[in-house]
Amino acid sequence: MIRRLLAPLLLAGALAGCAQAAPGTPPAPQPTTPVHVVRVGFANGQVSGDTGTVPVALGEQVRLEVTSDTAEEAHLHGYDEEVEVPAGGTATIDFTADVPGEFEFELHHSGAPLATLRVS
Repeated sequence: MIRRLLAPLLLAGALAGCAQAAPGTPPAPQPTTPVHVVRVGFANGQVSGDTGTVPVALGEQVRLEVTSDTAEEAHLHGYDEEVEVPAGGTATIDFTADVPGEFEFELHHSGAPLATLRVS
């Protein structure tokens, strides 16, 4: 009688153990939201990369990557996001484009415009 009661429990336990990943196996990747990356650079007084007007979809995740040959502060107007950019380094701003309109992305010390984001 006890064997009849234990057999289904043992079988269920064995099957549950089979469903688990082997030790050291990485978990299955989770779906991620795509990120719109805008890359700009500032060197020798010149701006390069994704300059001009950059279209961005409303609600999209955005990453602004800026490099500079001098220490600078990059600022995205309208979203009031800013980041210090080390000389010869890269800095990023991550945000959700949840406000429609056109927004200037610029360097504060030099005043150089990097790009304009058109969120719609």
